[in-house]
Amino acid sequence: MSGHDSSAGGVSRRGFLRAATGGAAAAGGVAATSGSAAAQAATVTVGPGGDLVYEPATVYVAQGETVQWEWDSNNHNIVVNAQPDGAGWEGTEGPETQTYNEGHTYEHTFETMGQYEYVCFPHSPGMAGKVVVNEDGSSPTPEPASGPPEIPDSAKTLGIATVFGMLSTLGLAYFFMKYGGDYGASE
Repeated sequence: MSGHDSSAGGVSRRGFLRAATGGAAAAGGVAATSGSAAAQAATVTVGPGGDLVYEPATVYVAQGETVQWEWDSNNHNIVVNAQPDGAGWEGTEGPETQTYNEGHTYEHTFETMGQYEYVCFPHSPGMAGKVVVNEDGSSPTPEPASGPPEIPDSAKTLGIATVFGMLSTLGLAYFFMKYGGDYGASE
């Protein structure tokens, strides 16, 4: 034995080596699986939970990256509505009326930069998605707003009308309380 009592809270060399070996094997497994997923830039779920949507509705990828669609419910397809000039994406195989069911996967590698719009033919126009192919595959960051938020004109008009109504009511109440008299018979 080693002379260290592991039941007293210490760690033996053998226990340490087992833990280190297990940790290294787990890290190697993660590295191996992440290396194969690097070519796939995005995954889109088709009809998640039976909803008539693509999740996410818009994905951003770099030129040459692959998007994979995974069906989570039945009777959906991908029909391309718009794409950049020179792109040859045709969506899922078959005519527009051919649909696929839960468990089906489809992937496409986007070589031409630009914006691609697609729908599920049986559920269009509500079930629509977009792939944006740009230089680095990142989504654009919105410009930070400077100053306070702008108030719409309709809200300003409503506010002015409300203030006018309140002041009119208070003015009439004052007038009737001060000058209101007894409208009984005069003597």
